[in-house]
Amino acid sequence: MANQFIVATDTGGTFVDAVIWDHSGKAFIGKSASTTDNPPEGVLRAIEVAARSGGFTLEEVLRSATMLNNGTTVTTNAMIERKGAATGLLTTMGFEDTLAIKRVIGRTIGLDEAQLYDYKNADPPSPIVPLERVRGVIERIDSRGDVVVPLNEASLTHALLELVENGTEVLAICFLWSFLNPSHEKRAAEIAKSLYPDLFVVTSSELVPVIREYERANTTVINAYLGPVFKQYAEGIRDQIAVAGYPNEPLIMQSIGGLAPAKEIELTPINTLFSGPVGGVIASQKMGQSLGELNLITTDMGGTSFDVGIILNGSPLVAPQTVIERQLVAIPTVEVVTVGAGGGSAAFVSELGTLSVGPQSMGSQPGPVCYGRGGKTPTVTDADVILGYIDSEHFLGGAMSISRELAIEAVENQIAGPMGISVEEAAAGIYQIVNAHMADLIRRVTVERGYDPRDFSLVAFGGCGPTHCTAYGPDVGVAQVIIPVEATVFSAVGIGQSEFRHSLVHSLPHEIRKIDGSLALDFLDEMNEVLDSMQQKCRSLIDDDGGDPGLARLVISADMRYHNQIHELNISMPGDLPLNEGVISDLVDSFEKQYDFRYGSGASSPSSRIELINVRVDSSAPTQVKALTGADKRMPGDYKRAFLGIKEIFRLSSRNFEPAPLYKAELLGVGDVVPGPALIVSYGMTIPLHDGQTLAVEEGGQFVVRY
Repeated sequence: MANQFIVATDTGGTFVDAVIWDHSGKAFIGKSASTTDNPPEGVLRAIEVAARSGGFTLEEVLRSATMLNNGTTVTTNAMIERKGAATGLLTTMGFEDTLAIKRVIGRTIGLDEAQLYDYKNADPPSPIVPLERVRGVIERIDSRGDVVVPLNEASLTHALLELVENGTEVLAICFLWSFLNPSHEKRAAEIAKSLYPDLFVVTSSELVPVIREYERANTTVINAYLGPVFKQYAEGIRDQIAVAGYPNEPLIMQSIGGLAPAKEIELTPINTLFSGPVGGVIASQKMGQSLGELNLITTDMGGTSFDVGIILNGSPLVAPQTVIERQLVAIPTVEVVTVGAGGGSAAFVSELGTLSVGPQSMGSQPGPVCYGRGGKTPTVTDADVILGYIDSEHFLGGAMSISRELAIEAVENQIAGPMGISVEEAAAGIYQIVNAHMADLIRRVTVERGYDPRDFSLVAFGGCGPTHCTAYGPDVGVAQVIIPVEATVFSAVGIGQSEFRHSLVHSLPHEIRKIDGSLALDFLDEMNEVLDSMQQKCRSLIDDDGGDPGLARLVISADMRYHNQIHELNISMPGDLPLNEGVISDLVDSFEKQYDFRYGSGASSPSSRIELINVRVDSSAPTQVKALTGADKRMPGDYKRAFLGIKEIFRLSSRNFEPAPLYKAELLGVGDVVPGPALIVSYGMTIPLHDGQTLAVEEGGQFVVRY
């Protein structure tokens, strides 16, 4: 059988990770430095490294590849660096200040706890669209969807001319109540495209037809703002892989945890804001299912950031909206919480004379000092190298040299000397501080939401996750730490394993239970009609993706709340249409049970009115080819054959360097149990075992650390 390949890549802030599976399921992995000036170049380099590890050329792999999936940070970086396109906004006349006012919540959104106490002095984030590129248009639709003031096309044309003359490159359109009646937005888009055929135009009624004007407007302008950025990236990927021989459209990982063709994502680039980190959550979910571990805390420590997700009862937690750079985005996202703590995080002495770590990162260029690429600021990775937790002879399989001497010199000059402590004490301090930052984030994601970490296993991946998880895992009290065999490229593994997925939402505000306790069913026909249309659109999108609409799985849910409350709960309901009175009755009961679960027993109010706000349809379908992992069966356990020698590593218990055995991860077999202290090395990762810890190799090849 001729070899066929599946390729998955994940572009991070420091490295691009690549995984290639052949037709038997055997995996080949590779890493290459991210190329921020030309992201597609870094993607091709990583694929080439992975191909060479299997004895293939880049061209051989791509010519025979049946699928190429990519997770990207290009839109995230554009938001962080404010490097999107000059965006214009058309809105209903009289509401030009919507983005500036931000429904008041914009002043505090995205602030951490310490900043919240000082919110009066915290400047609100500047709008994506400045006021000089906002124009009001004469038109008005009311809360029933009826036209009160017809669209004044002369007013619209004048506004468009002013915006383009003012430097507008892309256009967002968001009129009042357009999610109930999109006719004015559709006509405005038609006129804009007729006057300026090359203008990228986004309408709120098509992108995010939901109630709440600020969230809808802000989401629409961000999508427009990111359009040209993602289009340039997608065209670069498409062109370069085509030159190398790949004949098909690349698939892009979405924040919702599924794939879609790059051509499709060009219209909705906002769906990629958390593209890469979500891949690791999906991979953890699938691994957990195979191990029978349904409650997982996922932790991804790369070179720039530390990302935490939660899998509860086998499913990732999904947020109906999210925040990036203090901007509210009304797009559902697999929930990933991030802090600036990675291998490239800078270590420095603060103005108060204390040792601090992050959130600034040295990235891949120049990177940590030990890389020898001109970096001068010591980082977490430099501390790991000094402590012996990263072995210079086995880093990236020996393909990349690192210098312990350079790391020692930087820490001595910038931290140890000024603080009057030894280099080893300074490095240990860096290691422990960054671990404390990460443990604190895990507690915020779990304990502060009512989850007990002791009920979870922790999954650690990313280039630096295995190096630090044996410290931050026990700190938060999880039952055990699971390190995937492909930990260093685990997000790419998840991207390769993902399905096609789409998530649609439509606001349908109606009272569902009256003050007398009876059900309100006058909206049922409208609800069935809207849901049927959304299901048809989901199947059509799956078909456009190249999937089989007949295999699509559709999940229907509703956002509900008590009358006059401002937050909703998402409640699942049966997927078969039409819905009837019995389904609505069960929906109300489920809402009250979920309300009691979320806010405490007895919190629900059986005599209060209940409102339906949004209906949602989530769809997924398998890709035509499924990536396989774990096809390489490990040999039976005998960990002595994996022994490489003795290495001095820093013992946290004694605060001294002491000899410890060094093992090669690839030579460990199923059933092996390695006692700590020890150091396990592999391509792209090292695992330091501290006192009292053991590492066991499970059937699927995963490493499980217990203590």
